[in-house]
Amino acid sequence: MDSHRSLPVDLVVDILLRLPVESLLRFKCVCKHWYALIKSPSFIEKHFHHKNNHTRLLVCNLKVAHEGHAIVKSVVFSLLPEEIVPGVTPEQKTLLQLPRVSDFTCVAGPVDGLFLVQKKFYGDDVRLGLWNPATREFRPLPPAPFEIEYFFSDHDHQFGLGFDLLTQDYKVVWIRVFWDEPGQGVYPHVYACVYSSCNNSWKNLTPDFPSSSTLSAPLDATYLNGVYYWLSRGLDEIYRIRSFDMGSEQFGEMQVPDIPSEHWGTLTLHGDSLAMLTGDPGKPMTSIYDVWVLKQEGNWSKVLTVQPHIDAHWPRNIWDNDKMVLEITETSQLVLYDPTTRQVTDLGFQLDLSIAGCWVFNYKESLAPIKRGNETQGEDNAIEQIEHFFYSIPIDSKLLFTVRAAHYFD
Repeated sequence: MDSHRSLPVDLVVDILLRLPVESLLRFKCVCKHWYALIKSPSFIEKHFHHKNNHTRLLVCNLKVAHEGHAIVKSVVFSLLPEEIVPGVTPEQKTLLQLPRVSDFTCVAGPVDGLFLVQKKFYGDDVRLGLWNPATREFRPLPPAPFEIEYFFSDHDHQFGLGFDLLTQDYKVVWIRVFWDEPGQGVYPHVYACVYSSCNNSWKNLTPDFPSSSTLSAPLDATYLNGVYYWLSRGLDEIYRIRSFDMGSEQFGEMQVPDIPSEHWGTLTLHGDSLAMLTGDPGKPMTSIYDVWVLKQEGNWSKVLTVQPHIDAHWPRNIWDNDKMVLEITETSQLVLYDPTTRQVTDLGFQLDLSIAGCWVFNYKESLAPIKRGNETQGEDNAIEQIEHFFYSIPIDSKLLFTVRAAHYFD
């Protein structure tokens, strides 16, 4: 045998597709061919959807400590193992820990393994960043060019992260609703901008949905096949689903399942379908949760009913299509409930119920890049960049605060 004979290309690809992202990042250094292969869009897509790339629970746990008059937050992103043994607290892997962050406010996603993180500065000034936990790549987004009057009051906002299937571009849509304080009685003003990862820039949009709608924060990734979805509730107390097509950059609307108006609801994913989890929040001990799946536009089908006979709780997500992640109110625990065996498994998190500071995601590792073109970022300084994003104050934010303060005292 020729010990120097190369393996067939197809076999090499098949082996590499089975490896975790951490190993593939190291193997990019083997040769130019492997480097080009691992960075190719086709390989990245095949690796993400490969059967060996299992979906896992990722938890963002936010805690608050009152030190004097300041509120100090501790943010920890933890990844749970592929298999959670019933009755056994799983071992956590810390992906990111920010011990003292006063302005972390939200995280959304994942879309192809990417997350959108948000921090808030003085007043209504907000900064966003894209983060890939698997590759440890981070990219702060430039400020959005919202053109608003200085006297407007921030009323509501929501973000959406998605992928333009045609241009292969990750996009962020940002919707903001403002009250016209001097107008007193004038309808709120709705603004929207969309960010392109390829261009690293924003552009203004004109949203065409009523400003009276309140957009609900997503429980899990509500992005599917190029479209991002929000659950909204208007002054009529009726649920509707607002959508944004990442390709056409158009807003849309669809109806929700036929559920009582007093019931609680949120959007999520069930397999490869858009789903809605509903329940009666007024009955924590005997709650009955229904999972509805959108088979085709306008046609919802109930696929699951769960009735956890456990202490007062609040649902956080669906896991493995039929299990539920619940937050126990009295003990501040995060648990996994299996409706088939009725077994409750402690996931090992102690929550701070004084704030809405826990997000639970269905997460898969991804090689999806955030940097484009000639942008580079070494893995060694990636953590430094995300820490710099959360711990520093940009010059323009300092200037904005100075201008607002001067206007206030003028």
